[in-house]
Amino acid sequence: MSHETPQETSSDPALLAGDQLVRNRRARSAVQRSDPSEHLVDTLDLVEEMAVMTRSREQIFRHMETLLGIRFGELQALTAVSEGADHFREVARRTGQPDAAARVTVEGLAERGLLGRHAHDRADDGSAPGLIHVSPAGTVLLQQAQALQVRLVDAVVDTLDEGETLRLRESVAHVAETLEPRLSPRRALTPAGR
Repeated sequence: MSHETPQETSSDPALLAGDQLVRNRRARSAVQRSDPSEHLVDTLDLVEEMAVMTRSREQIFRHMETLLGIRFGELQALTAVSEGADHFREVARRTGQPDAAARVTVEGLAERGLLGRHAHDRADDGSAPGLIHVSPAGTVLLQQAQALQVRLVDAVVDTLDEGETLRLRESVAHVAETLEPRLSPRRALTPAGR
């Protein structure tokens, strides 16, 4: 019988990874067991159109990489830290990178001065700083990345007329509202999405 508290268990990286693996397997199994809908042809067309959107997004990030001198994975890691990740394992969890890759990414960002290091508040005075935070230079780069992303998307939207812009906005909002709860691992595990 384990004497761990629920709090200790929930913060164990091995258990968290195992839980995520189980959720992924269950979600994959649910998809594999489902029958195609009567709208399969429309679905296949939509998948193809969404792939075009994904490629467009990738082009935007390639431009950002060139202009800012930071790879997309590094930008994801920096964003994760700005949103509260304070250790490379948490960066890995939030970005989908393996722990080893996240560690290398974090080390590189720290060497470039985009991340800083600090010790835990309750750490002994002699302990090495093991936690990370966004440095002032990292904050500036994140602001530049956001501004650049807005300008690139604005350039695309500028090619659309008012009606096309409205339809695009409505479509994106509808897709986000529809997919976000349905893709949630928690929802995928419950019977009939309840």
